[in-house]
Amino acid sequence: MKQFNILFLFSFLIFNQLNAQTGCAGCVVDLPTLPEDTIYLAPTINGEVGVYYDGNLSFRMPKTTDPVNANDPGTPAGLNISEIKIISMVNVPPGLSWEPSQTTFDPDDQTDGCVKFCGTPLVSDTFEIGVVVEAQVSILPAQTASFTFQLYIAPATSSNDGF
Repeated sequence: MKQFNILFLFSFLIFNQLNAQTGCAGCVVDLPTLPEDTIYLAPTINGEVGVYYDGNLSFRMPKTTDPVNANDPGTPAGLNISEIKIISMVNVPPGLSWEPSQTTFDPDDQTDGCVKFCGTPLVSDTFEIGVVVEAQVSILPAQTASFTFQLYIAPATSSNDGF
């Protein structure tokens, strides 16, 4: 029986990960006034276990390696980024799905985007959601980088007002 439970949990996690990028169409980019060449990730909205979640996460991708260098001095500054791809998102809370406005960005044309999260969270925690991106800089091979952001899912609340 224990082996069945582990297999079921593993299957659920794999299925949830593979299907996490579906069903949340229609995110809305909502950014404050920002410099054109910058990195920005809007704050997330907290959720609650058992309560439907429908939230947008807006972001701005860099056009050059200058803002990347400001955060990571090991990255050379002054290089144009020709393409950025969102490769994956990991540790999304169980019960939530996600869908980006787009997965590939040409920084000459578009650097703003968003990710829509929707669904009913099943577990309470502060989730460190990891995002893996691949950037193509004209003179270098494609570079993969990752960053994290937090999404808090509060415990379910209960009320006994009717008793």
